[in-house]
Amino acid sequence: MERKKQILKATKVLSMSKATKERISSIAKDIKGKELFPEKIKLAKKTLSKIKSLPV
Repeated sequence: MERKKQILKATKVLSMSKATKERISSIAKDIKGKELFPEKIKLAKKTLSKIKSLPV
């Protein structure tokens, strides 16, 4: 049996110029892999380190 591929339709797509798409992609590459909120991450790690076991 041959399986039919489902066709996906994009909804709520914003139209933008090619220059805007390039700027967004370059910013996304710069952000990728970086910690955006280092202070909040440190606070969360400190808070979670005090907890020995999580109630389930």
